[in-house]
Amino acid sequence: MGTVVDSHVHIFPYLGGASGFPSDAEHRQFLQLYMATHGEPVRRLRDHVQVNQRTLHDGRLDSLSSLREVNFRAGRFGRFEWTCDNEDLYLQFFPPSLQSMESPPDFMLQQMARAGVDRAVLQNARLYGRLNDYFAAAVQTYPDRFIGLADVDEVNAYTDAEITGLRRAVREQSLRGLYYANRALIKTGYARGLDDRAFDVFWESVRDLGIPVFWEIVGIPDPNSQADLLREIERLNRWAERWPEIRGVWTHGFAPELLERMPPAVEELLRRDQFMVEILYPIHWGRTHEYPFAELRPALQTLHQHVGGERLVWGSDMPNVERNCTYRQSLEYLRFATEGWLPSVDLDRILGANVMQILSERVQGAKPLESP
Repeated sequence: MGTVVDSHVHIFPYLGGASGFPSDAEHRQFLQLYMATHGEPVRRLRDHVQVNQRTLHDGRLDSLSSLREVNFRAGRFGRFEWTCDNEDLYLQFFPPSLQSMESPPDFMLQQMARAGVDRAVLQNARLYGRLNDYFAAAVQTYPDRFIGLADVDEVNAYTDAEITGLRRAVREQSLRGLYYANRALIKTGYARGLDDRAFDVFWESVRDLGIPVFWEIVGIPDPNSQADLLREIERLNRWAERWPEIRGVWTHGFAPELLERMPPAVEELLRRDQFMVEILYPIHWGRTHEYPFAELRPALQTLHQHVGGERLVWGSDMPNVERNCTYRQSLEYLRFATEGWLPSVDLDRILGANVMQILSERVQGAKPLESP
């Protein structure tokens, strides 16, 4: 077996602070946005009974003003907490073992050692902060263990400040790709989509740098709407027609039921050689299914049939995934689910070679990626 590389890991400072945002309040706003439509149940803090009414937003989801004032905050033991009608509520976003709501580099390295993971890609998702500096420090300290992705303020991506920041992240801070979330466009009420011509100058810079984009694409304004998701996939397909030189990774995978239906927009995206697809099931599937998730075999076979072994990558979503299973199980299930039908060479590609290939390509003005 070759080097095992996890394409989806998070390190972050204490989530109750600014974490690279201009203020604590702005960071909390994005945390609340992500929790507002999350699939984990909301519970009362005093007795852990599930609460079904909507408490974090007013239902519109088309601007940040739809978020309610509920004293949203980082709690303890993996919880985000808020207060509504004098009742303290929470969502268990992380495992209870994440007691202090932080995931420092040394903690993640020990997790990797225990699970048998050699290297990790640090995904720069907005809810954890704007973490270019934090990632750069980790990469500098552990260059053979961490590969960092840069962030961008998506609504302002066309500005000189954001383009300059991206170039610095790549050329000076040794970050190897871009993390892009369409949900962050809510800051201007989704007035522009990722394919808007106003962002051309930004995508030109991404292309010229030679870095891949790790895409966090959800349905907007409603992340739980499949119709909204398909519209965004259609948008990404239009973007790809104009920017075929920019390679990327579709993060968070595709739901098994979506792959079973195979809508035309999804089939079109899977045909595009510029995209790899992340296999990331236990973080979602493990909420309602038992390890080793044998029911995922048809979905994995469908992905392999449409994409091939050369364009699939494995990711865990650590430390979050441990609310459903252990880190090691988030790796081992894939070996069980592919036993007997997936060639071993393809499994090695999925577990590391593919993501290393896309991240090891020559980046303009950057140092070569170190070998583990």
